[in-house]
Amino acid sequence: MRSRAVIIVIIALSALCGCSHTSNNVGKPSDYLPGKSIPETVVITPQIDLSIEAPSVIKMPPDTLNEQSPPAVYGIDFEDNYKIQQWVTRLTRTNQKYFQENLSRFDSVRPTMEEIFEENGLPIDLVYLCLVESAGKANAVSSAGATGYWQFMSGTARRYGLRINTWVDERRDLEKSTLAAARYLKHLHSIFDDWLLASAAYNAGEGTISRLMDRHPEINTFWDISDTMAIKRETLAYVPKFTASLIIGKNREQFGLSIPDHNRYAEPSYEYVTIHTFTYLDEIAEVIGVPQNDLLRLNTELIRGCTPPNSTEYALKVPLGTADKVKAYLLEIHEPHVEYVTHKIISGDNLYSLAKKYSSSIKGIAQTNRMEADAVLTIGRELIIPRNTVSDKPRGKHTYVVASGDTIKSISLMYGVTVKDIIEVNNLEDPQMIYPDMVLNIPPKPAYVSDRRSTQYRVKKGDTLWAISRQFEVSTHDVIRWNQLPSTAQIFPGDELTIYHR
Repeated sequence: MRSRAVIIVIIALSALCGCSHTSNNVGKPSDYLPGKSIPETVVITPQIDLSIEAPSVIKMPPDTLNEQSPPAVYGIDFEDNYKIQQWVTRLTRTNQKYFQENLSRFDSVRPTMEEIFEENGLPIDLVYLCLVESAGKANAVSSAGATGYWQFMSGTARRYGLRINTWVDERRDLEKSTLAAARYLKHLHSIFDDWLLASAAYNAGEGTISRLMDRHPEINTFWDISDTMAIKRETLAYVPKFTASLIIGKNREQFGLSIPDHNRYAEPSYEYVTIHTFTYLDEIAEVIGVPQNDLLRLNTELIRGCTPPNSTEYALKVPLGTADKVKAYLLEIHEPHVEYVTHKIISGDNLYSLAKKYSSSIKGIAQTNRMEADAVLTIGRELIIPRNTVSDKPRGKHTYVVASGDTIKSISLMYGVTVKDIIEVNNLEDPQMIYPDMVLNIPPKPAYVSDRRSTQYRVKKGDTLWAISRQFEVSTHDVIRWNQLPSTAQIFPGDELTIYHR
């Protein structure tokens, strides 16, 4: 018994000596497979501390791992080291349930992403960066404002062709954002000639990694970067987590992760309908008999629950087999409800007064009578006036009938939208020219503030945008964005600002 105890102690000491620090030996991706020994790491807090030493005790992987499984083939080169192993252990043991859920969601979009990456000449394994970035969530938003599947900041998104405005945020669109991510990653690889360094630059910014390599010529690969250098721990954790996610994702059965027969996150089949005018998604959903969330899920870039009012053609995704019904509905609701009356010009008449009197528009009267909008009217001349027949206009939950004393500003406050929103969806040439019984479309509120409370703050003497943002614990940028202000805007006592807060 004594000799057996001595042998056990010697084995334990050998294990301690074998994995006390990071190994710099480079191995092939196939060297680290589920059938190999995985060290049991200590419990790591959500903010990963990369100074944690490699665990002292090595345990064999779970019995569910199959030693005979064929090795996975990887599209990128990476080495086997304890930083990756720590993340593998954490994701498959400590956070297994959470990771399994994220992996299922990611699987619903992965095939589309892989197809786009392959078409653009990228290793398809790089799509697992999306699993780390957003867990495959279209509406993921970071505390810094990075948004969508690939967590683009607005500046980078626009640089790679994505539209972001009041109505559309293409960072949330699967195909468009993935194509932008492919282009960005190709650009990063052209700089660093290494996919892991390119991945680190995707997280930290190309300038950060370039400056770090300039200061430290000894950096040839990502693993040469240490936590003593000027780089965020988030980036130091990012690449090992990505690599670990890739290993698990391509060997999930061996790691004891289930593969459900049906993925509840799977995207439904769809077809396209071209929308030519402003349209509400909930009304289309009602016509075709599906929940509004089904349409919102298919068209995640539409952040207001409606098509862009300033777009003459918008390709809307609708469930497969419903396109004809949607087209018939659009023809019906967008059929013009106009009647024509004649008016003999008298002293004091002008196109503005006639448009207001007959619920028409200056442009409509001018076009109907083949005249310029600023033409001088001759007394006694008869004009044909195109008149909107208010009684025939739809008065649904998205419309408002103007009452005496209303202004665009008062209506916007009533519905919690901006003056600019109402002007755009109604194509108003002159926001002052609204009149009683006029029917206005009211756009839905922005989706990105749906989980917040709003406050109408009246500016006081001495207030600044910075001081107000500090008071409500929000950013100055958000205050400017919520109130549609230019970046150089000045505020004055009596002005009202909309502030969203939790």
